[in-house]
Amino acid sequence: MHIKVPMNIKSKSIPWKSGGLMVAATLISLAAGAVNAAANYASTILADHPLAYFRLEETSGTAALDSSASGAFPGTYVTSGSFPVLAWPGIETNAIALSASQGGNHVAIGYYPELNAPGPFSFEIWARPISIPTGGNYRCPIGNSPAFGTATQSGWYVYQTPDVPSSLALVTPTGDVFIQTSSYTLFDWHHLAGTYDGTNMSFYVNGRLIGTQRASAYVANSVNNADKCVFALGQRGEGYGNFDGDLDEAAFYTNSLTLEQIQTHYQAGTNLFRINKEPPVVFAQPASTSANSGQTVEFKVLADGGMPMTYQWYKESTPLAGETNAAYRFICAITNDGSSYSVALTNAFGSASSSAATLTVLASLEIKAPLTSITRNVGSAAVFEIVAEGAPPITYQWYHGDTTPLPIPGATNSVLWLSNVQLTNASSYYVTLSNPFTSIDSAPASLTVQPRLVDVPVNRYAKVVEADGPIAYWRLDETAGSVTAVDAVGSFDGAYQANTGSFAFGAQTGIPHETDSALGMTGGAVVSIPFAIEINPTAAFTVEGWFNAASATTGGNDYRTVISSISNPYGAGPSGWLVYQTAANNWSWWPYNGYYGGAQLTDTEPVVPNQWYYLTLVYDGMNFTFYVNGVAKASGTDAGFVQNGNVPAKGAADYNYNYHVTSGLPSYNGVGSGSFVIGQRFDNAFNPFLGMVDDVAVYNKALTAQQIQNHYLNTTLLSIVRCGNDIVITWPTGGLQSSTNVSGTFIDVSGVTSPYTNAMSGPTRFYRAQLQ
Repeated sequence: MHIKVPMNIKSKSIPWKSGGLMVAATLISLAAGAVNAAANYASTILADHPLAYFRLEETSGTAALDSSASGAFPGTYVTSGSFPVLAWPGIETNAIALSASQGGNHVAIGYYPELNAPGPFSFEIWARPISIPTGGNYRCPIGNSPAFGTATQSGWYVYQTPDVPSSLALVTPTGDVFIQTSSYTLFDWHHLAGTYDGTNMSFYVNGRLIGTQRASAYVANSVNNADKCVFALGQRGEGYGNFDGDLDEAAFYTNSLTLEQIQTHYQAGTNLFRINKEPPVVFAQPASTSANSGQTVEFKVLADGGMPMTYQWYKESTPLAGETNAAYRFICAITNDGSSYSVALTNAFGSASSSAATLTVLASLEIKAPLTSITRNVGSAAVFEIVAEGAPPITYQWYHGDTTPLPIPGATNSVLWLSNVQLTNASSYYVTLSNPFTSIDSAPASLTVQPRLVDVPVNRYAKVVEADGPIAYWRLDETAGSVTAVDAVGSFDGAYQANTGSFAFGAQTGIPHETDSALGMTGGAVVSIPFAIEINPTAAFTVEGWFNAASATTGGNDYRTVISSISNPYGAGPSGWLVYQTAANNWSWWPYNGYYGGAQLTDTEPVVPNQWYYLTLVYDGMNFTFYVNGVAKASGTDAGFVQNGNVPAKGAADYNYNYHVTSGLPSYNGVGSGSFVIGQRFDNAFNPFLGMVDDVAVYNKALTAQQIQNHYLNTTLLSIVRCGNDIVITWPTGGLQSSTNVSGTFIDVSGVTSPYTNAMSGPTRFYRAQLQ
């Protein structure tokens, strides 16, 4: 007789992302604890004839048996620390438990040509993740790929993406397949399945299709990497991506399973989980750490076993009141130096204690990235930045002068902004840093100020732009054969780089009432501007430009980057932002927060080829707003946003993120911070922009909606307010004209500048600002 207990099922509708397209999908997660002695799970799987089938039922030894009809592909339990734990509760009876913190414990199945053939094929596994990877780590429950360890990238794997929100993804290292969910639940079992029919790959989670993508570049391991890749459970295959949690019932097929078959397997498994009655088992011990006085420290333990589980943290042997969670956080002080911390865990089936972790408290102050000497043009902005770490709070005071340095009033931040520099600003600059324990001076850096080599005429549209104070402004109106894209207001000239394409100088602009020419770009031609802090502000900023796409995108991976300022230092993940014409043919702005996360802002209207668009990116220090033709199309927030030139939290240690790479520090192909590029990404990933571009500008502030509208219309606003018996007229740019009739002849008001005060007497007069 079968006794059926109701399943504990959690259902949540979430989006998934594939190739930039967000589609609704539903994941159903089964919480461990449901029991049903119904149909035998193994018979369900074997009925579909897997080539290899690993039940992971073993209670001892190192052999992981192949339970398929042939039994020809046995695996080996690879031990590190006290893991894997065998006979852990799973489907029907047993599963295995793995610990990422204890190294490479996993199941190595070995290299077999049959498991590495070009396809078709399918795989499935039940996985129960108990932690989210952080700091650039990716955890793989199943993988069959040498990934980047061989000259030819081949195979496939599934991983958890790092940091919150973490997702589950099916990936090919060739880059043509990346199908992911947007979230999943920890301590719940998930059925993961992938299929390849010889053309397309599909990814299924808990019996639901997450996405299908054309695997046009897929390469099987047997083609170029025969005998170099180990099929593995609990890592990618070549040793990367150690999994944290439980695995069970993995199978591999030489055909593409149908949705019905996958759903049958999922439904069979959901009814058969053994209740966890294990005492607490520590998967990851609290780690000793160092921190500066005044900083927040965290000790945490990762444990599993029968639920519910209680925690009690101790300092030395004294219990800490109220600290009954898996993590203990507090602001440390010098008095905490050398203290040890541990946690006791208890459930209904037993108890366990973690090892003790030691806290070292520092009182240091250290400069991580020094000042860099710079050369700037007259009228440009100039910026110095010091990067320091130490016991907070850290205070700053900037000084300048070659012989007797003087403090700069109000210059008390880590970044020193100088506006409209003149020859008299040329000098040495340094900063004094202090915290409650010590004080240090930076090495000085020099500011060299030079006359502007090329004066760009300020007329028509340029008057509107320059009235709002851009940091850099590229009119892109140079003549054929030019090699320099002149910055009209700053010091940040770009280089015309044709690469394998070409430029069409003197193209017709789409800016209203403008006669100045635009720039055509095709075949990978770009304008590249070297990295500078000034054009990558860490606080508020605006970027604007006019763009005309020559054609619509074609789907797949046809992402055409219009403009970007992005870097990807090794080990840190991407920072900065980019705008692209998506594969679905929409304009989209993607600010990055590391690891390809971020608040993607997309205009839902399709891009019309051969039509000019005015695109504006506005960040006010908290909110991102993407404008198309003067209209706010999308907005959002991302507290983790990291500007180009900086390193994401938990990224590459000691990376020099000012202007260049210091020897021995991480970089991306020798480049520290990515260039500001019009027409492509700095790393040339995906596709370049094809079309025309005109008048690109960068500001170190958030432009207002009115300013953006003025730029789109190529106009300005004049303000008249009463002050007693006078009127005060203000206008941002151009000359003042007046008339006695609103439609009559306007004549110049000579000799006046904004603001202009005039007595309220005589006949009625009308005023306007003359831009042209």
